[in-house]
Amino acid sequence: MKEKETFMDKLGKVVTMAGTAILMNLMFLIACIPIVTIGPAWNGLLTSVRYNIRGDGWFQGFKAGYTTRFWRSLISWCICLPLCWVFLADLNNAIQGGNPLDIGICGLFFAMATMVTMALQFLNVYIPTGIAQWLRNAVNFFRYPLMLFVAAMLFWAPVLIALLWDMIIFVQIIMIFIAVYFTLAAVASTMLLKDGLLDFLQEARENGTLLAEEGSQPLPKDEEEE
Repeated sequence: MKEKETFMDKLGKVVTMAGTAILMNLMFLIACIPIVTIGPAWNGLLTSVRYNIRGDGWFQGFKAGYTTRFWRSLISWCICLPLCWVFLADLNNAIQGGNPLDIGICGLFFAMATMVTMALQFLNVYIPTGIAQWLRNAVNFFRYPLMLFVAAMLFWAPVLIALLWDMIIFVQIIMIFIAVYFTLAAVASTMLLKDGLLDFLQEARENGTLLAEEGSQPLPKDEEEE
């Protein structure tokens, strides 16, 4: 008979999870320091979440996610980041100008760029395919616009708060971003996009485009059947 967990057992688990989340957030931020490596670092954090779901451990997942298809994520990020920044600058200028139409158009372009970036990153981690199919899947991922938009905004929230909302608020909560924010964003984004990823995984298996690469295996079988 399984022993009932005591309060101290539950507290220990909570403390362990919190400590792991903080360490993973720190690893992500350190890996992001060169800026151009934000893509591989985000891949590492997303893979950490997937490995934890599989019971394989956060830290092994970060290493596998950072190194697997490193150049693909690096190049895609170096292309997408300037586009996102250009559209964000346009959005900031539109907000300063106060024209609702300009704000709407610039906001739409920024949202689209961030959503494409997010789709590319998640598919790079969860649905290993050839490059051509990977790009097609990123476009097709827009069949889940709301979840993809929210996932993208979770990632960009610190920048949006600092540039478009209020720098004072950003400074007041900066320790949250440094301590644990991106880990929580990776977890929340994975939960939001899980159904879509499972659909794409099934399609990739049916059309034979799924690759089986070491360190980047698809979702476990028990997750697919949930």
